[in-house]
Amino acid sequence: MKAILFYSGIAFLTTLTGSFLPFYKEAWAKRHLWRLLAFSSGVLLGIAFLHLLPEAFSLSSHLAGMTLLLTFAFLFAAENVTMVHACEDFLKPPTSAVRPIGALVALTLHAGVDGMAIGVGLQQNIVLGSVISFGVILHKFSDGMTLTSLLRAAGYPKRRELTLCLLLALATPLGALLSFHFSGPLPPKAIAVVLGIASGSFLYVGAADLLPRLHESHDRYCLFFFLLGISAVAIMP
Repeated sequence: MKAILFYSGIAFLTTLTGSFLPFYKEAWAKRHLWRLLAFSSGVLLGIAFLHLLPEAFSLSSHLAGMTLLLTFAFLFAAENVTMVHACEDFLKPPTSAVRPIGALVALTLHAGVDGMAIGVGLQQNIVLGSVISFGVILHKFSDGMTLTSLLRAAGYPKRRELTLCLLLALATPLGALLSFHFSGPLPPKAIAVVLGIASGSFLYVGAADLLPRLHESHDRYCLFFFLLGISAVAIMP
């Protein structure tokens, strides 16, 4: 129980940090965000390829692969419906097609699923849960920043912005606590499904969402931070 409170608490604080940073350190955030995203992308891909996928395929290769593809497709569809991409709207002017409430719903659902992956992972064993938690926590920062930028561009009052950002931040720990409480030890095929969901999410955010935007940054240090993220995961036990 201590582990679930610890990791879900960090996810909550990380989302709030990403949400509040544009209010107080906008210039700093725009200057260093690409490098943070490059590191996060490296970590997410490293966790997916080196930890989650090998474990998932060892349990049920068919179920893991199918779940991964469905998760990837679902996230692609959600982004196309809401027109939201990680932190793009903070770094570039948002288009008129973006609807902040639709973005809030999509980001909150994603955050809740991330929380469920943390809870189920920790219910199985501390190593698996910790690896999933590490990856989830890293991309909560960009979720919070994305929502804040959309709300600000839409002219929302500051108090309402903060309330909606708090709602997003609560989604991950709520999903983690509920799934941890209601899920017991799962059979191997069910664990493969959970790992497939986490893998699909990490691969989509790390490769399909972040990497194409890193090419647009023209920041020569992004490659270093991307490789640093992969190296950090590679040395994990």
